[in-house]
Amino acid sequence: MKNVIRETLFVIAVLMVGVGSMSAEDFQRSNWKGPIGEAGVVRVENPFGDVRLRHGGDDGEVEVAAVLQQLRPDGVHLETRVLEKDGALVISVVWASKPGVEVPVRPEGDHSRADLAVMVPSGSKIVVDAPDGLVESRGVHGDADFRTRTGNIRVHRHFGAVSASTETGSIEAVVLRGETDQNQVFESLTGAIEIWVSADAKHRVTLTTSGSITTDFTLEISHRDDHEPDKVGRAVLGGGGPEIRMESRRGSLALRRVAQSRKNPSE
Repeated sequence: MKNVIRETLFVIAVLMVGVGSMSAEDFQRSNWKGPIGEAGVVRVENPFGDVRLRHGGDDGEVEVAAVLQQLRPDGVHLETRVLEKDGALVISVVWASKPGVEVPVRPEGDHSRADLAVMVPSGSKIVVDAPDGLVESRGVHGDADFRTRTGNIRVHRHFGAVSASTETGSIEAVVLRGETDQNQVFESLTGAIEIWVSADAKHRVTLTTSGSITTDFTLEISHRDDHEPDKVGRAVLGGGGPEIRMESRRGSLALRRVAQSRKNPSE
């Protein structure tokens, strides 16, 4: 499919009329839809809020819905931009201003916000960077790389490999049998990590931390008193299979069991 947005910048529907009179209750909503790009990669960069991902079908189209809360009185505002870079579709939220006006750095105490919902087509590679917002993935088909600083990460019914990393946020993922045969990696500095797997799961699991380890399965733990993290837990579930790696410097780790008759614990 020819990518009609090659080297073209799209500003998603932000007409700043009377910005100076906007209140905290004013929101702007916008939508964009287009082809994913030659590389089959979607990159989302949102330093101003949450990113929620959903399965978008098999037609190679990406859909973006944005909700922007503009709280600055000086005409500087948030914009959602979509462009193609190196074959990948890049979706980002940035500061913008009137032509000829320099965009200042974000002032301390500013609470302007942007939340994105992205429909991702099957087979895509998805990369998300949302430093202080929630990253939530439900039903997405494709490999994923999620990064936050303080924001939490939630992964449910993800069909593909996942690499999720945070500093102080928490990570929760549900990895049910039959959804993926790919390795899963979950990392933090001090944030808690909780992974739920099927009672009949087939995985090799490694848990590494100086914090607490909780599990519903048999686990072999080795201690490394002269290292940080200072202990490593290992489990072979159902004879083994794809790797689940959970690693934190000091955060608590939990490997939990979803009973056969129980629904997804997030529901």
